[in-house]
Amino acid sequence: MPAASKSPARKSSAATVEKATPQPTGSPVPRRRGRPPRAESPIGTEPMLSRVTILQHAIQQAKTMPLDQISMVQLAKDFGVAPGLIHYYLGGRDQLVSGVLNDYYRQRIQRLPALTGDWRTDVEQIARLSFQVAVENPGVSMYVASHNRYRLFQDVQPGETDYGLEFFNRMTAALMQGGFSAEQVALGYHLLAQYLVAASMAEASRQLPAYHQAFIQNRLESVSAEQYPGARFVSKVFSHLTSDTAFEAGLRITLDGIEAWPREGKGDVKPARKKSTRAA
Repeated sequence: MPAASKSPARKSSAATVEKATPQPTGSPVPRRRGRPPRAESPIGTEPMLSRVTILQHAIQQAKTMPLDQISMVQLAKDFGVAPGLIHYYLGGRDQLVSGVLNDYYRQRIQRLPALTGDWRTDVEQIARLSFQVAVENPGVSMYVASHNRYRLFQDVQPGETDYGLEFFNRMTAALMQGGFSAEQVALGYHLLAQYLVAASMAEASRQLPAYHQAFIQNRLESVSAEQYPGARFVSKVFSHLTSDTAFEAGLRITLDGIEAWPREGKGDVKPARKKSTRAA
């Protein structure tokens, strides 16, 4: 009796296994050879990748985000390739930064007209057009304000133009037309470059008072006029300041100072002497 009672259970178990196991039907699907197809990326396909296309994409990104935040890894994701391929075409992050900055200066150079012989007119034109390009490329403006590497001179490929050097040459040549000495031209360029960097950074990072008009005006008008007379006096006007007003005023003050320098090497502006570190 015990032996007979076990037999049906075994048959039922075997039947369940047979029913659960799928049986092959038809011919097996042939295995495809070669690399599996890659999903399309938002930029394009791998054969279209090149140094130029990568830089063009980075240049567009720098219009909306700081240049130092554009990573090789993110570029690889955008193109749908491995990071090593981005390094293969560019050579490294230095080449990425320099390539974007070189295009930044190219945009400046291509907008500049020929020099007229009037140093102040030409310098004003160069400064205004340079500021316009800086406003259009806030990511680069913020990078230039906080980094020295590739701030002006670029690491270009053979046969390419260093537009940073071209810009430097154009601005110094414009100042030379005023009869200034080499020392004065060098200092004049430096002061103008520093002013452009500061003005561009203020606009790129939305530091101008007009961007925070309501907050600034309310804060200044809420303080005591007796304790803070100056703050109350300019409260409304200061809170309305924009780049349209501030840039032109700052440029005029800088150029007025340069124009007052003596010409023909007389009374040239000389660098300050370093203080002696020896004990008296």
